[in-house]
Amino acid sequence: MSTLSHLEDEMHRLISEAQKEKIFLRLLGGLAVKVHSPLAAHRSLEREYPDIDFITDKAGAKKLADFLPAMGYVPNKVFNTLNGARRRLYYDEARDRQIDIFIGDFTMCHNLPLTNRFHVEPLTIPLAELFLTKAQIVHLNRKDVLDLLALVLDHEAGQGDEETINVNLIAGLCAKDWGLYTTVSINLQKLPDFLAEGSVELDENQAQTIKKRLAAIREAMDSIPKTLAWKLRARVGRRVRWYEEVEEVQRT
Repeated sequence: MSTLSHLEDEMHRLISEAQKEKIFLRLLGGLAVKVHSPLAAHRSLEREYPDIDFITDKAGAKKLADFLPAMGYVPNKVFNTLNGARRRLYYDEARDRQIDIFIGDFTMCHNLPLTNRFHVEPLTIPLAELFLTKAQIVHLNRKDVLDLLALVLDHEAGQGDEETINVNLIAGLCAKDWGLYTTVSINLQKLPDFLAEGSVELDENQAQTIKKRLAAIREAMDSIPKTLAWKLRARVGRRVRWYEEVEEVQRT
């Protein structure tokens, strides 16, 4: 089966075809931000979306080896053999497009549990987790920053999940994991600093909206009681690396 040239059309095709095969797929990454955030098309926030990132459950993962080749994708056999229990890569070679699929949880610089909340959104992971998949990156690049700014600008930070960044979910995960808390806290400061540099042309009201919502996330993270494991790890602090190094995967 041939792939579609337009990335969002292709994403919808894959999710629809997966549903027919009873394979659970949800979108994450920059394209998921674009799906939720109209202001991702703002002249200062827009960027290219060359690839598609998905997450599936373990039952769905068992069917990927047959499903994605039938959809027009070639597996990265070496990577999938070594990492197939938690992550797999496939390529649309004709369009130079990559499909990155996480299995069960999202694990990069930090581990984010997603299994229990797969069904909150029909196309993507929930907004709080989508925020965290970006905010957990230790070395943010410009694309990550733009995604975070667009997501926060378009969505309230508050209670619940419906078109809202659920601060309780974020705070709860950070209260259990000092490393995640630390990285997210660093990035919550980087974003206002990035705005202050003036490289993103947002008006003052938009900038203040972002700062207010980031402050709400930070307040929730700081006010929630922390676990004993969190407190013990906090004593060690940044003298010991608190995150996993993530290497870029070269296409083969």
